[in-house]
Amino acid sequence: MIDVTAPLRLSLAGGGSDLPEHYERHGSRLLAVALTAHVRLRLTEAPGGVTVRAFGTETHAERAHGHPDPLVRAALRYFGVDTGVHLTVDSDVAPGSGLGGSGAFLVALATALSHLTGDPLAPADAARTAFRIERGLCGRPVGQQDHWTAASGGAIELRITPDGTADARPDPELYEALGPLLDRQLLLLRTPLTRSASRPLAAQARALRGKRDMTHIQGLVDEFRKALVTADIARVGALLHEHWTAKRAVSDAMSTPEIDRWYAMVRDHGAYGAKLVGAGGGGHLLVAAEAADADRLAAAMAAEGLTRVAVGTHPRGVTAHRGEDRT
Repeated sequence: MIDVTAPLRLSLAGGGSDLPEHYERHGSRLLAVALTAHVRLRLTEAPGGVTVRAFGTETHAERAHGHPDPLVRAALRYFGVDTGVHLTVDSDVAPGSGLGGSGAFLVALATALSHLTGDPLAPADAARTAFRIERGLCGRPVGQQDHWTAASGGAIELRITPDGTADARPDPELYEALGPLLDRQLLLLRTPLTRSASRPLAAQARALRGKRDMTHIQGLVDEFRKALVTADIARVGALLHEHWTAKRAVSDAMSTPEIDRWYAMVRDHGAYGAKLVGAGGGGHLLVAAEAADADRLAAAMAAEGLTRVAVGTHPRGVTAHRGEDRT
């Protein structure tokens, strides 16, 4: 039995520049932090077949190539595992949240399978492998930040060179600054819209292959970091607004009329600024506001179906434990 946990992430600044469509021309630099919300995976060896129990449903196939989940199929194929695996997966946040769930799941799965096959991956190698599986083998239009944050934990500055080489650098000062801000001046509001990230990411990738790019968003990274470290929440909010406006200009798939209405509402209720976390189209809003306004703002948005989510930062990335199956 192999138990693995991997944290979800909050994208802070520079998000979108981690797509190959951008970094292969311009490089990438972004900030992200691991959250107390996790994906948890248990792998047990079974007499035969591949069974996955996740989010209240169970799927089964006799061989890996027949399993309906493309991420599971690709990961098993990558590690040369064809049968005899039972996976149980759960998460603190539902899929389609914009918090990097599929990336964290694949980092956890790659880590578990590497332990199963006798050659455990270091966290950085788990990030590289997970991205290779999701982007290279499954063809999903994802970037690298989800995998690297899940693998690394803490707050990171992720740099990616045009050849795709990624380097996740810990940022302890940023990590310490974020703890007091989250759920006090930086609110995470879960919208009632969940979605697959593939559609907005695919639209963003198409735009980046054209004349548009993320250079303006990437150029805000240093200003974001300074505002967060100094707890200048008004400046953080202004930068979130600038980031969101720029990201919406890249692709129409980033938002919807309903999201635009919610965005206007949080501003009307005192927020300095906000952005959708992740690919867009749904998930969570990250909102910057004064602590004195937070409860009133959250209550007003709750009437619209947006739920305040209390999250904290998490210092550790992917972790694995191998034990005996006593079932």
